Amino acid sequence: MKKNTLHKVMATALVGAMAMSTLTGCGSSADNTTADAGTKESVAESSAASTAASTDAGASTAVAGIDGWEPFASNVTLQIPVYDRGSSGNGCSDVENNYWTNWVQENFGDKYNITVEYVGITRSDVMTDYAMLAASQSLPTICMEYDYDKLASWQADGYLQTYDVEAFKQIAPTYWETMVEHGNDAYTKLSDEDYLVLGYRPYGNTTYTWCTFYRQDWLEEAGFSEYPVGDNTKLLELYAKLVENGHKYPLSGKKVSGAGIDQNYGYRDYPQDETTWATTGDYQIPALSTEAQKRFLKWENELYNDGYYNPEYYLRDASEAEADFINGEAFTWTGYVSSSMNVLNSFYDANPDGKLAVAVTPSTWTQDETWGSSASYRPGTNFGMMIGFANDATEDEVKAAMMYLEWLNQPENLFTMQWGVEGVNFNYDDNGDPVAVADQTGLAEQQGHNNNVDYWCAVTAVKTLGSIEKDIRAITPQGIPQDFYDQILANYNGQVAIYDAGKANSDCLFATSIDAVTEYNQTLYDLYTEYRDKLTMCSKDQFDALYDELSQKYLEAGYQEVIDERQAALDDGNTTRLQ
Repeated sequence: MKKNTLHKVMATALVGAMAMSTLTGCGSSADNTTADAGTKESVAESSAASTAASTDAGASTAVAGIDGWEPFASNVTLQIPVYDRGSSGNGCSDVENNYWTNWVQENFGDKYNITVEYVGITRSDVMTDYAMLAASQSLPTICMEYDYDKLASWQADGYLQTYDVEAFKQIAPTYWETMVEHGNDAYTKLSDEDYLVLGYRPYGNTTYTWCTFYRQDWLEEAGFSEYPVGDNTKLLELYAKLVENGHKYPLSGKKVSGAGIDQNYGYRDYPQDETTWATTGDYQIPALSTEAQKRFLKWENELYNDGYYNPEYYLRDASEAEADFINGEAFTWTGYVSSSMNVLNSFYDANPDGKLAVAVTPSTWTQDETWGSSASYRPGTNFGMMIGFANDATEDEVKAAMMYLEWLNQPENLFTMQWGVEGVNFNYDDNGDPVAVADQTGLAEQQGHNNNVDYWCAVTAVKTLGSIEKDIRAITPQGIPQDFYDQILANYNGQVAIYDAGKANSDCLFATSIDAVTEYNQTLYDLYTEYRDKLTMCSKDQFDALYDELSQKYLEAGYQEVIDERQAALDDGNTTRLQ
């Protein structure tokens, strides 16, 4: 679905549902039965107080935006979540306390009498971390995630409070104008009330920043001229040749470590069936029991039984798989691309004669009858980070959060958070464009994951310089023996072509509560993790029967209820449509 169509359809679904007073808030029941009466009362009181206070704050501020701000009379604590990606993924050693968190304090917090505290959120287990914080009444002031369903669940479970849009416009006019510019102002409401503000996602119809690096030297050694993206039958031929050439377990492998890890976009039939797309096509709950998931897991079973995965893959985490690649023991590594990539620096240190390349999505679609297509991907939408305010945040804390979003959205502040310090983190090229320093290891100013993205994602999902060519150049790894710019650009163009051809569809969005998702999400994830490994490691001749058996158990454990509620929402017109 094209972004403008998605915007119009979702807006129509929301408005229509509101007019009929049927919108109940996604993720739980209309009356928030998951929360006890005391919680509901306190949330209602907090929301009402915040709304009134925000209105007063807006009314009392004569000048909109930063020029109208004054320091708080009494110190205010503002808590901001930041992803903790573990020792191998954070970039900086401590996501809660580093040069950049201190920089925000000095340049924003100190100026307005705000104590800024960052709260680490485990990237692979976001929902559990937020649930624990909510249970201990210690939610951060800002609650944010990339997935609509997660915010909708938080609202339904009482984590969030409403806010006054007019007050937000007064306090954070630049941020609001950016929302309006990209159509994100249509997504502020849950349960017919304003809960959300939204960052922007440039190039949301692609996933070009997520790339697979592979051993070009191994590929050529195997007699292949290019990596056969989209042709899984040829991939099997390539893997067999790699093993024949002495590369043991070339795909390494790691255990399931978070929602979205096993999605089946490449194994669906295109054009998609709308009912299947709406009822089983989401990112959070793997669609065990569907034909697409069966194809995907049969592919995994094939790779395991043919010896391409480490037989103990299920015991290994992402850092071990990454180490295999760095040490020259794995054919591929997949992750986000940025100008500074320690994994590539480490690879070339360990393999000075190694030759890498980026897998390029072809502009034409091919789908193997048995294995699907590895060219598929999950396109996003025009919104990036979705942001709400904690149910127990005070008037001043909510105002401080709004001020922070506006401050971070100022070009000079956003640029510094994205690029760092000139001469330390980046330098300007002859065209006047910033170029990041490749290796920032050991710097006091060392940036976090993907050039600090976890700190500035509240504004935008991607740093931009005015054109796709400049933007890709900005994220192309620097200071290494090879230049991947042309391949990353070609991968982007291939994905756009696949998207324009209707072979990549954004997930269905729901304008009504799907209670079963909240109730069964964790149960189904735990079951899937167990069942996935059984299906991967069983013999090939056992796979079909075992898939049918475990699918039935999965359906009975709650997945059928999820499907049924989504079907009802589709039938009632409370969803986006497949176009």
